[in-house]
Amino acid sequence: MASRGLGDEIVALDLRSSTYLSTNPAGTVLWRELERGSTRTQLVRALLDEFDVTPERAGVDVDAFLEECRKRGLLSEHPPQGEVEQG
Repeated sequence: MASRGLGDEIVALDLRSSTYLSTNPAGTVLWRELERGSTRTQLVRALLDEFDVTPERAGVDVDAFLEECRKRGLLSEHPPQGEVEQG
């Protein structure tokens, strides 16, 4: 996956499928936060800080964004810092 910020949009190229993806302004905020390793709670807070939305709406939007990223194989999930994976 290669991505580049263009103003308030992220444009990404999925190198496996040669598919271009782009984000809306909220998706751009979430993408940048994910690049920093933000948690779901931090993602919701970022939307609340940036947009005039309720906490409930921000949570729904974050969950939808994360689900779409999972479906496309774009997320590599890690346990929160300080926690050890069991296995």
